[in-house]
Amino acid sequence: MTKANYTTENRHFKHLSDIQRGKLEQLAKCGTYTQAEMACELGISQSTVSRELRRGKTRQLDYQRNYYEQYIAVSGARIYQENRANSHARNHHKYSAPFLSALSEKLVPKNGLRLHSVDTFVRSYRKSHPEERVPCTKTVYALINATVLSIRNIDLPMKTRMRPRKKTVSDPKGRNARHLG
Repeated sequence: MTKANYTTENRHFKHLSDIQRGKLEQLAKCGTYTQAEMACELGISQSTVSRELRRGKTRQLDYQRNYYEQYIAVSGARIYQENRANSHARNHHKYSAPFLSALSEKLVPKNGLRLHSVDTFVRSYRKSHPEERVPCTKTVYALINATVLSIRNIDLPMKTRMRPRKKTVSDPKGRNARHLG
């Protein structure tokens, strides 16, 4: 017996394009379509239509000086872009500038002797400066990998010796995929 109502399919969410917003504006101006019909027409979810209509709704004034609300695609796109710009983590400027400069000095010494690893320096600096905003060790490594700091991976001797972990796929019996032949 086959199952027709399965829920394990891959998700394929996409952001609305300007063309889809324009079509949505035309459908909303027509006034005869429901949100579900608009969603079917555009090939998107009904909740996406609902959010977009709420996001892009602006107050307009007609010739008799009466106010009404109408969806405008340009305002919806502008508000979407503003929300999108505020939705990700900020850059490294939110962390303590003295910490970042001290990190560069301690991990890349001029005389060749290094006393700290990234982890020990982060812990000791956080302990001695509790009032400053200090990133965690994982964030420091991410900043180094993104070449935001003056430190490079070659300056960290343990980092160059590390190898990325390989993901192994196992079968239901617990054997490794390489042993399957």
